[in-house]
Order: sequence, then C-alpha cells, then structure tokens
Amino acid sequence: MKGLKIFGAIVVLAAAGVACGGSDNGGAVNTPSASASACAASPSTETPVKVDANASLKFVPANITVKPCQLVIWTVVGAVPHTVTSQSGATFDSGNLNEGGTFTQSFATAGTIHYFCKIHGASVMSGTITVSS
Repeated sequence: MKGLKIFGAIVVLAAAGVACGGSDNGGAVNTPSASASACAASPSTETPVKVDANASLKFVPANITVKPCQLVIWTVVGAVPHTVTSQSGATFDSGNLNEGGTFTQSFATAGTIHYFCKIHGASVMSGTITVSS
C-alpha cells in the first residue's frame, strides 16, 4: 500500500511539472533568424505591425505588408496556445506561445513569407507577410 501511495505522489508531481509553463511564451526559446540579425544592424524606424493569434484559430490580420526590417509582433489573445512558424524559405519558429505570449520578427529581404501555427496546421491557421520597399 505504501508503494502505491509513493507511485501516486510521483504521478501527481509529474503532472504538476508538465502543467507549469516556464515563461510567458510557453517556454519557447526564440533564436533570432539571419534576417533579424541583419535588421539589428540597421533597424527600421517604422511603427511595428501587430498581429493577434486568437482563440478562433486565426491570425488577425492574416495578410500584412511591411517594409524591410520593420518589426512584426504577434500576440496570443485568449487561452488557446499557438505558434508562429515559417513555411518554406524563411526560417523562424516561436515555439509554443500561451495566452499573452509574444513573438517578434523582422525581415531584411523583399519577398513573400508564408507562416502558420504548427499546433493547428497551415490549412486552419496561416498568414502571409509581404516585405516591400
């Protein structure tokens, strides 16, 4: 019986450890992309563009146009976790973001970048960034 109590305590502690996140972004480690590093040398003076990732499984607005090195800030609105992950071409991944979590990225080169939420899939939750001078 004592062994069963110890096993039960271990299960409860393990579940508690899984349930606790480490930071406001769900414990994600956001490493700068090459584009973000290039923009650090000559940052944009443009106002950052804000995109919400909401509980309706949408990026709002889903399609944005920015200037080179203009900052884009995604914020998770609501209790549903999301990621901001590039498709082919650019390489960025926010990791799991919980409610209130943010992810920022800038893009040095003109072009079109497609991104999506890995948790909900590209067919459900995706967006496009057009970088244009």
